[in-house]
Amino acid sequence: EMQGDKPAWPQRDSYVVEASADDFVNSYRPFHVYYLTISGHMPYSDNRVVAPYRDIVRSLPYSTVTQNYVATVMEADRALALLLDKLEAAGKLDDTVIVLSADHYPYGLTDEEYSELLGHTVDPVFEIYENTLILWNDQMKKPVEVDKYCSSLDIAPTLSNLFGLEYDSRLMAGRDILSDEPGLVIFSNYSFLTEEGAYN
Repeated sequence: EMQGDKPAWPQRDSYVVEASADDFVNSYRPFHVYYLTISGHMPYSDNRVVAPYRDIVRSLPYSTVTQNYVATVMEADRALALLLDKLEAAGKLDDTVIVLSADHYPYGLTDEEYSELLGHTVDPVFEIYENTLILWNDQMKKPVEVDKYCSSLDIAPTLSNLFGLEYDSRLMAGRDILSDEPGLVIFSNYSFLTEEGAYN
């Protein structure tokens, strides 16, 4: 997608899905695809990604920057809906596993702006890293909720076990999220978080 004679930035996630999904959705072979969303990239200015959602987010009780951030997430949601529609139309949705994970908190928000979303003052040491991992297939009969400390390191062993893939657990730092192992998160500054306590 071009903006004049230059590639558009930030790019709309729905455009990225529209431009790429048919290449694998209509394939006869199994596929693995990794999308890194672009629309939610900072800065959260009143840009071309925000524009289609501007009227909706301006009614939210947040600052303009935080409203713009919400709009970028709405664009990512629109892209996911488009991808699911394409998979369903191709008869591939039932046999596709969707993995949604955040790679970081929104760096473009100040602690004050982030706190607007939480409804209270954010703890910048641990709470700011809280997020949600979603593993989904439309054949699931009911949701499985796991409420324990885990991190992105735990995604690969969890998926490996769900798919029955053989791997050497000594070579992976993470743990299967669905196992009975206690939760453990180790941060890059060597802080850690467990059910028994935390170290900053």
